[in-house]
Amino acid sequence: MVMENSGTSGGYAGARRGRFPPLFTSSANSIAVYTVLSILSRMKTRVGLEAMLEYLDMYLATVDSHNPELKEAVDKALGMMSVEKMYRDAMK
Repeated sequence: MVMENSGTSGGYAGARRGRFPPLFTSSANSIAVYTVLSILSRMKTRVGLEAMLEYLDMYLATVDSHNPELKEAVDKALGMMSVEKMYRDAMK
């Protein structure tokens, strides 16, 4: 599946909301992000929210320690974003 870089959910099957973050404009990114989110969702259902959050923290710590350049780049990108606004926009 290839998504156009239009920033909207226009023809994307299953999309409910307006704009997609730029992260979702490539198929590879979409597959990776969707896979991780699906794992976390299933983990939440099967072992509980607290266990899922602990796994998430440990997973991020592992990735951070093995790839500090990635951590730095993501921290820089997140510094330019408002996760609160992202949440509010997603809930509209």
